[in-house]
Amino acid sequence: METKLNKSMLNKAVQLLAQRNHSSYELSQKIASFFIKKLQYTDEEYHDQLAKLKIEIQYIIEYCIKQNWINDEQYIENYIVMRAQKGYGKYKIAMELKQRGLPVDLSRQLLQIADINWGNMAYEQLLKKLKQIDCKKNNNKQKGMQFLMARGYTQDDIKTAYDLLT
Repeated sequence: METKLNKSMLNKAVQLLAQRNHSSYELSQKIASFFIKKLQYTDEEYHDQLAKLKIEIQYIIEYCIKQNWINDEQYIENYIVMRAQKGYGKYKIAMELKQRGLPVDLSRQLLQIADINWGNMAYEQLLKKLKQIDCKKNNNKQKGMQFLMARGYTQDDIKTAYDLLT
């Protein structure tokens, strides 16, 4: 049985997707926040209206997935590449993807198979930050390690970055 889609919600989804790619979670959150403001209800009707709204949003999300307008796996892949190019490591990217409501297992899997040399990325970030640091100075080394950890690099990536310095 084909369900009748809420046209104004579908239009809002298309408008949001025309601006940029969204994950299914992001899109549902944005549509919900937009339409919750427009609900007309009394206190008794609030929960019924909210439940109905969530069901309609789920239909819109499913429709967008069927049309291949949203694809969480592709979104994650693109997000990983974008954030890696900006100099962030696996841990930071994984945390951001989780905050965006994307599946943790899928994110972890795609981060593992990403064609990115994280050690070299950490090395490049370290060079930018410290402008050829003197590895013999322990204070500079500690600052560099803290910087890379804050950027989300693993201990192995940090070790690789320092190995490349020497």
